[in-house]
Amino acid sequence: MDIYPFYHDAIWLASAFICGVLAKRIGLPPLVGFLIAGFLINFSGLQEGNINSGIEALADIGVMILLFTIGLKLKLKELFRPEILVSATLHMVLIILGMSGMITLLMYFGISIFSDLSMESTLMLSFALSFSSTVFVVKTLEARGEMASYHGRIAIGILVIQDIFAVLFIAFSDKKIPSLWILALPIVLWLLHKILSRLLHQMEHGELFSFFGFFAIFVAGAMSFNLVGLKADLGALVIGMLLVNHPRVDELYSRMTEYKDFFLIAFFINVGMVGLPSFSTFGVAMILLPFALLKGGLFLLILSRFSLQPRTAFLSALGLTNFSEFGLIVGIVGLQVGLLTNEWVVAMAILMSLSFVLAAPLNVHSHAIFDRFKGFILKLNRNKESVDCEPLSFGNAEVLVVGLGSVGMPTFHSLQNIHGDKVLGLDFNPELVAAVQHSGHNALWADVTDSELWDNVDCKNIKAVFMTVADFNANIQTITEIDRIKDRPFKIFALSRYSDQAEKYRSMGVDYVFEYKENLGYDFVSNTMNKHSI
Repeated sequence: MDIYPFYHDAIWLASAFICGVLAKRIGLPPLVGFLIAGFLINFSGLQEGNINSGIEALADIGVMILLFTIGLKLKLKELFRPEILVSATLHMVLIILGMSGMITLLMYFGISIFSDLSMESTLMLSFALSFSSTVFVVKTLEARGEMASYHGRIAIGILVIQDIFAVLFIAFSDKKIPSLWILALPIVLWLLHKILSRLLHQMEHGELFSFFGFFAIFVAGAMSFNLVGLKADLGALVIGMLLVNHPRVDELYSRMTEYKDFFLIAFFINVGMVGLPSFSTFGVAMILLPFALLKGGLFLLILSRFSLQPRTAFLSALGLTNFSEFGLIVGIVGLQVGLLTNEWVVAMAILMSLSFVLAAPLNVHSHAIFDRFKGFILKLNRNKESVDCEPLSFGNAEVLVVGLGSVGMPTFHSLQNIHGDKVLGLDFNPELVAAVQHSGHNALWADVTDSELWDNVDCKNIKAVFMTVADFNANIQTITEIDRIKDRPFKIFALSRYSDQAEKYRSMGVDYVFEYKENLGYDFVSNTMNKHSI
């Protein structure tokens, strides 16, 4: 449809916003609404021309920023942990074998789209369907405030291993031999690490700080890798990993996340615009959709064989219960080399979209699902020596500080000045807890959203719990689990940035809510008057 260029952005932005709001109203994540917006734009015929090319470009930027932010939180040594490397590899092999056998079986049912597949096509399709969605998992973990959680880090690590397999496959399928300059890449990365680290250290907090992030992603990372014949996406990930230990990495992560959230809207819309579904492609997607649950179940069985608690394995596996955008990219490569038809690419796009719709409510209610089926899940594995074992006792603690971040640590130290060793800090970041313990303070690893924690620990000596986790959804889940305690002996104190969140806390029985914005000015004046005579 021929429309004024000015209206292109208005069309997709309005569609995304309206559909996102409606999805949120019915209890689904906004990303499901963005997918629907893509289908609606596609169905209307408005995707032809500038909207299609513009959305695709924005989607590519979003994926680049996403991989960069993942790199900022991912240390290389984590990828080589058995529960990540072995799980990702073993799961991929088993899924390829299982899916290939099932697709071969479906050929005999006379469905034309299956009967036209060769053995090579079947293997490529199975490989494409073995991936889980990095975009979906990251957005889901962020929505629950669990990016730094143990199960979140396992899921992200597995996704990175999968993405590396995809990048290697695409490189070999293109039959494109990397440039000999790839031999100089280690030296280039060393130089980039030194230069970027120094630049980041000198950056002020203004617009140049954001610009540095884009420079690191698209120039230092993507362009450097592309010049030597490697995939640009991999460059964005690696550059992020080079900066993972920088003192200002958290600030850079927060700044780039703001841009990532916007650009990834275009990614989900772009998925819906891949092609119009036909009866056969939609039917194929419905036939293959249950295999998303099979993927999640297989991940649960594999992860349960390692030194992980059943809840950690369950939450990691549930997050990976979907099909991936990288699978769609592999499918497009299959189209280019003549192994798959355009009909299959459309079917895979529909399948991925439907898997998001299936997985979204499951992940939103993941903690409730675990509580509901806990009896069965706990039978899968009862490891006692894993790093994610919940504490069985709070010792002599009387005050708990939940979350040891930028607000939690000052709260923790202030309470220690008053109550001494009666104060205990809890956090689900094992490295942070280890650092606090190393400095001689009382801290334990714990996932406070876990019902197992509050079921097993005796809280009769606890007098107060200070909720200092920045994420609202994580706090709500924690309070929900605490409510399971009969005759709760302690009071709960929480921080809130917004009045509607404060009201939600109060409605759930929080004893005192500190409304940050309303009290900031008062505290500023109060502390000033106490220290200076005016």
